[in-house]
Amino acid sequence: MQQEAMEDRRREAIKLKPRFCDAYNNLASSHMQLGQTHEAIETYQMALVLNPALVDAHCNLGNLFKAQGQLDEARRSYLEAIRIKPDFAIAWSNLAGVFKDEGQVATAVAYYREAIRLCPQFADAYSNLGNALKEQGALGEAAQCYQTALRLRPDFAIAHGNLASVYYDQGDLERAIRTFRYAIQLEPNFPDAFNNLGNALREKQPPELDEAICCYRTALRLKPDHPHAYNNLGNALRETGALDDAVECYRTALRLKPDHPHAYNNLGNAMKDKGRVKEAIHCYVTAARLMPRFAEIGRAHV
Repeated sequence: MQQEAMEDRRREAIKLKPRFCDAYNNLASSHMQLGQTHEAIETYQMALVLNPALVDAHCNLGNLFKAQGQLDEARRSYLEAIRIKPDFAIAWSNLAGVFKDEGQVATAVAYYREAIRLCPQFADAYSNLGNALKEQGALGEAAQCYQTALRLRPDFAIAHGNLASVYYDQGDLERAIRTFRYAIQLEPNFPDAFNNLGNALREKQPPELDEAICCYRTALRLKPDHPHAYNNLGNALRETGALDDAVECYRTALRLKPDHPHAYNNLGNAMKDKGRVKEAIHCYVTAARLMPRFAEIGRAHV
């Protein structure tokens, strides 16, 4: 209610002074906070008609476009912000995120580094640079970026979660588990950390399946449309022998993400366990089409 009252006051400011671009900018921010994406985009665009030099409006508009998957529009918005203010570190970092989403990871790394050069205290840029480096397989450099982000902001839960993922990829499960737990302690509503903690617990020797299942269910309570958590929950349930429940998890993962090769492969494994070989073969073939390396896995399982 307080946010809606603030929005009403900003609308009144626009009525009193229609060319008051700051009021449009602030109204757009209110729309963003209320989740009114379409209204926010239109209002930022109106603010920019009145004052094309509002760099924050260009950047926020880019964020809205990026959230909707309109990467070309997002890129144009960030580039315009940078053209107006070349030392705008946030715009450089956001632009890097567009290139990373497009798979142009080397370009993303360069732009994250530029954001950090412009703002050496930019913890988010260090964490995002770490993600890009991790995607390139540079785990040591990625860990250094996350650690720098944490020196700048010790309570940065996402960076703790990212660092834990590096430990997981390096096979240091105990350290990964401790770090995931700490990330969750800092941010209890962190579905990816619960999902990843579940993976680490499943891989322990012996596996801690009950706690892993609890972690996946918590991730899904926090984010019900999390296809990877459904896929991982299916794996844990299959390992306990609950094949029907596992199959339902894999099918849900595929409803949420129809191009999920791991879910198809895992569904194939469950179907094979149930003796439904033709269905298993269909799943393996689909997984191989989506990700060719699964072709050999399918032949091995069937």
